[in-house]
Amino acid sequence: MTIPVHRPKRDDVLNCVARYDDLSSTDKGLPDQEVEGYYRTFRNVIGFQQPEGSETYSPIGDDAKPHISHLKPGFGMGYVSAVPGQGVMMHTHDTNETFVVVEGKWMFEWEGEDGDDHVILEEKDVVSFPPGMQRRFECKAARPGQEKGTILGVIGGDTPGAEFSPESVQRLKAEGAWPEAAE
Repeated sequence: MTIPVHRPKRDDVLNCVARYDDLSSTDKGLPDQEVEGYYRTFRNVIGFQQPEGSETYSPIGDDAKPHISHLKPGFGMGYVSAVPGQGVMMHTHDTNETFVVVEGKWMFEWEGEDGDDHVILEEKDVVSFPPGMQRRFECKAARPGQEKGTILGVIGGDTPGAEFSPESVQRLKAEGAWPEAAE
């Protein structure tokens, strides 16, 4: 099969450009972002629309709208920045989730058959988690002279869903951060 070729106008291509400094950012939108140890900032590049369901969240929440919003690419891409010691609570996704460490050192932890396990990744390293696997990440170190580390996350689907682990939900409720609408 031959792939049809088209030649777009320059403005059509420029509408698909997302410059990092132009991305909107948010440090709110998900329940765990209100709890110490889980503060982080999202920058939504493309994809990440809010899925249906009271306990299912967009992996980036609903506060950071995608910069490139007119395409349905079949994946979401966004940056996560955090100071060392901050990250995300244990959660799972209904699709694949892949991370590239852009700046700093990051720990990626998962629930394995023998309990929790983790790997420390450095700049340019990649980890990819399959659907249905409980996982979390945490910034361990920023680059020298910088305050935060940054990762790039890519998740399959136009409306990927994320759900917190039962232990995370319990902690969120204890902290008063679990939304009443999710009850």
